[in-house]
Amino acid sequence: MGAQIVELGKRRYLAGMQWTSFETAPTKKDLLEDAERLHASWACVRLGEDAIQAGFCEPVVGTKPIKLYSLAAMVADSRRQPWLGIFRVKEGLWWYIAVRDGHAILPDGDVIGGEDEIRAARDRHSGYTDWEYVEGDISDLLTTIKNSPWIKPSPVRALHGSPLPVVPLALAALLACAGIGGYLGWQHWQAVNRQRALALAKAKVQTAAPVSPLLTLPMPNAWLAACGKVISGLPLSENGWSLDKVACRADAVDVHWLRSPGAVVSYRPAGIVSSNGDAVDQVVPLALEKIGKEDAIQLADAKLRLQAWAQAVGFTLVVNDPPAPLPGAQPTNSDVPLPPPQSMVTLDLPVSPFGMNFEIPGLRWSALTSTASGWHLEGILYGSR
Repeated sequence: MGAQIVELGKRRYLAGMQWTSFETAPTKKDLLEDAERLHASWACVRLGEDAIQAGFCEPVVGTKPIKLYSLAAMVADSRRQPWLGIFRVKEGLWWYIAVRDGHAILPDGDVIGGEDEIRAARDRHSGYTDWEYVEGDISDLLTTIKNSPWIKPSPVRALHGSPLPVVPLALAALLACAGIGGYLGWQHWQAVNRQRALALAKAKVQTAAPVSPLLTLPMPNAWLAACGKVISGLPLSENGWSLDKVACRADAVDVHWLRSPGAVVSYRPAGIVSSNGDAVDQVVPLALEKIGKEDAIQLADAKLRLQAWAQAVGFTLVVNDPPAPLPGAQPTNSDVPLPPPQSMVTLDLPVSPFGMNFEIPGLRWSALTSTASGWHLEGILYGSR
């Protein structure tokens, strides 16, 4: 689900942007380059208390970014970091925000959508253990904004003007005879057709049968291999900054660096600097194609196989029931296909998991963190419907 507009009081806010951090205020060229990479044409520059960021998204169909502001940029500085919030915007729609060191919005920490999208966003960041969790609704968001008068709204802008349509020579001559009114009418007709096509495409996506997460998530061994490739390539120190801890999540590795005596922030690893200048948080994307396979079996049988595997090697496995519904969640509509049965799983290992065989039917890993005694894995075990 793309970005959506949320009305709070007399202002319109945009939720659901992708975020990039900068050391200095980005230029128009910087914004255009990132927008091309992210396939976006709307952008917002956020000059926060500690973080300089830009948010990107595709246009919201049927509207223009006039007096439109970023919701994430408006509330990111409103409470102590790191914090994670889930807010019920209306029935069946939630907004998710994740803010960490430097009050920086995580690249994928601004999501608006249904229960599945929000739960997936929360799972991606479950590798962090120090979150302050916040839950609320639209009235809580409005109160937060009213209680943060020092935060300046960050407007959303279109990076590209609407290009003029290519007009054939014969049509151009006809328009010249008919006058500017005819041309404007033709332009309006083109705009209406574009909006109709976008609306039909959106409706087609919404009514399509849901795709199994097993087909879109990487296989457990492939995901671990991608994480291991990034982690094994990290130096123990860089320009006097020491590697402190690493955490692998769905699509990236989070690296935490600490400043050693003699090191300075002008020569540091790439990433977001903490407010006291003694730490850097770096995000390294995973080079991984999210292509899986439909390998689920009955959930009870899959649990037994995973438990047998963990018992054979002496690792600590915990299998949890599905999490409680999100705040304000309504009973499932009988017309909507139910998601596959699933259980949250965690696995603590005293040794490196890289190179181990985790081909358990329906198992998908989502987070890996280093601990004082080894490694901690988190994931989901899916069963067949």
